[in-house]
Amino acid sequence: MQKANKGEWSELYAFARLLKDGRIYAADEYVNKLEDIYFPILKLIRSDDDSQDIYYHPGDIIRIFKNGELIDEVESDYLESNVKILFDSIFKGGDDKGAFEIPELDSFLETFKITRIKAPSDQKIDIRMQIHDIKTGFSPEAGFSIKSDVGNAPTLLNAGINTRFRYQVFGINDEDMNEINSIDKTVEKEYMKARFKELFNRASNVKYSKMLDSTFENNLMLIDSMLPEIYGYFILYHFMTMNEKHIDCETLCHLLEKENPLGYSRPNFYTYKIKKLLCASALGMTPGKDWDGNESATGGYVIVKRDGEVLCYHIYNRNYFESYLLKNTTIDRPSASRHDYAYVFKENGKYYIDMNIQIRFKSISNASKIAQKDELFYNRLNIYLKKLKEF
Repeated sequence: MQKANKGEWSELYAFARLLKDGRIYAADEYVNKLEDIYFPILKLIRSDDDSQDIYYHPGDIIRIFKNGELIDEVESDYLESNVKILFDSIFKGGDDKGAFEIPELDSFLETFKITRIKAPSDQKIDIRMQIHDIKTGFSPEAGFSIKSDVGNAPTLLNAGINTRFRYQVFGINDEDMNEINSIDKTVEKEYMKARFKELFNRASNVKYSKMLDSTFENNLMLIDSMLPEIYGYFILYHFMTMNEKHIDCETLCHLLEKENPLGYSRPNFYTYKIKKLLCASALGMTPGKDWDGNESATGGYVIVKRDGEVLCYHIYNRNYFESYLLKNTTIDRPSASRHDYAYVFKENGKYYIDMNIQIRFKSISNASKIAQKDELFYNRLNIYLKKLKEF
């Protein structure tokens, strides 16, 4: 009997639901189904404990192959009843975070040769499918990452020592440095917010200096030669507005466009390039490994919504995918002590501070909620711009 948390069980739900439906619909940037864009599924592919591929062909009779041989046939009605068991177990009730069993699925797992619920955590690919693209006629086999709106919101771009950025601080002295650094947990519960508020109150300016890790820097430069500096200001603007609520990735891009710290003739460069970063992170790029530009999740994302609907962002619809990533991600700050950042230091008579963030998904919102949030955001944007100009 296997245990998994809600997010992990939802990966199995996505597999079972897609096998039952035999098709997957595309989504727009607000995670709404696009009724006129879907992909027939020719087969789904999972690996067993011996890393051997098992092929599942949808239809009224589901055919299961291994090593090119037909090993079982299952009626779709049996699959449908187990999809309902999965749905009731995952989507009804509270958001329990612990692992749990679903005893009613033991026969289903055995019948479908499923020996593990989820893909290994170090892989970007959670499920492989061969789909038919009606528009092009191609039938590629592609890997997809599964993201679920149950359980903990997953991280898109993880933080580490190698994701630190350095900034030069102007207009302060040693006394300022010591007083800023003295703001810790013994002084303020949310000391990070208080410390950076004091930093920006005392400094006359804070400017991007450099990245501290060459691997991550080279990965960003492979996407765009100016991305290290663009992402550096993206991070800086987060810390400048961290005392405000609802400052997510999309908001920060709008702030960059309005303030235009790098003086681009077309300020939409910022949003465009941050989208490319988010997309690269979603499909294969990680900060700690040399990246050659190849995307491991070659298909895109499969999204499991709270109502049980399973949709996809295929790379054929990359614009929707990139907009989804921008609208549905926000900022987390990792531990300052563990990741060695957020204190002012002096070097060769100049003052510096390191900053660090990670990017995670928000819970999937419906289109109307996001639209309301956008209206509120635009009403508040001038407040943040005023603060930045005063700084």
